[in-house]
Order: sequence, then C-alpha cells, then structure tokens
Amino acid sequence: MNQLVKFGLILGIICLVATLVLAVTYEITKPKIDAELKAEEGEALKAILPEADSFNAKMEGDIEYFDAMKGDRLVGYCIKVTGMGYSGYMRIIVGIDTNGVIEGVRILEHQETPGLGSKVNEVRPGETEPYFLKQFNGKNAKTVAVRKDIDAITGATISSKAVTDAIRDTVDRFLIEIKR
Repeated sequence: MNQLVKFGLILGIICLVATLVLAVTYEITKPKIDAELKAEEGEALKAILPEADSFNAKMEGDIEYFDAMKGDRLVGYCIKVTGMGYSGYMRIIVGIDTNGVIEGVRILEHQETPGLGSKVNEVRPGETEPYFLKQFNGKNAKTVAVRKDIDAITGATISSKAVTDAIRDTVDRFLIEIKR
C-alpha cells in the first residue's frame, strides 16, 4: 500500500508539471498565433475586395463583418462565415459589393479530408487562387447554389455544399439585418 501511494504521488507530480508546461506554452504562443490569424485575415480582405483601401470591423446581430471603404465611399462588405463541412468547421470570408454580388471568397481555416474536401481551397499549378472558389465571383450571394451556379468537387460534394450553403445563408441573413 505504501508503494502504491508513492507511485500515485509521482504520477500526480508528473501530471502537474506537464499541465504547467502546457499552460505556459499556450500563454507564450497565443499572442503570436492571434497576430498570425489577424495578418491572414487582413490579406484575405485585400484579396477579395482589392479596390477597398480600408476595412472597418463591425457586428450585426451575431454576424461579424467589415465595411470595405475606398476613401469615404462604401464599396462593399467582407463577411465572416462559418460552415460545417464533412470533417468540421470552416472559417470563410466572403466579399460582396453593395448589391450582394460576390467579389471573392477565401477559406481561412478548415478541417476537411486531405485530398478530397480540402480541394475547396486547392490552387492548381499556374493559378493564383483556388479554382473552386473562383466560381463564386460574380454570382448573387443570396441565391448561389451547388448544381445551379457552382460545380461541386468530385468526391467532396458535402464540402462544396457546405461552403455554398454557409455563404448563401449568412449573406442572406446579413443583408436582411443591415437593411433594417
């Protein structure tokens, strides 16, 4: 019994030290990770609405978005979208003009299956943006749909539909909220 208590204490100390190391590592790396995510978001904003020279973060209900401004003129909106794909959540930013036409889409984060669902964010050799996401440009964000406007990726229909549905539903809710 005495040896059992000794091993229990040793195991407890090991767990405590491991927890402490993990907590310290998290606190040290969190600011760097947050800064990297912010920089990635900024690059995406400039890529999807390049005519804008500033982006003002705002909130409408539970929807985070940015007013895209060129000087003091509103040229569009960049809306943060979250969708549920086959393997998990997807964080997306969609840029629309003031009429609700999609100017660009960027996927910031996803957990889709490599080689299948991950193709929603795949850039073909010689191209500069993902071929799946290019299909959204010029489409009405309120009515965009797979098989109607967007060709699904073979073997990744769930992921393709998840991106499309998330964009359509969030933009539709956003446009209703902003016109109130």
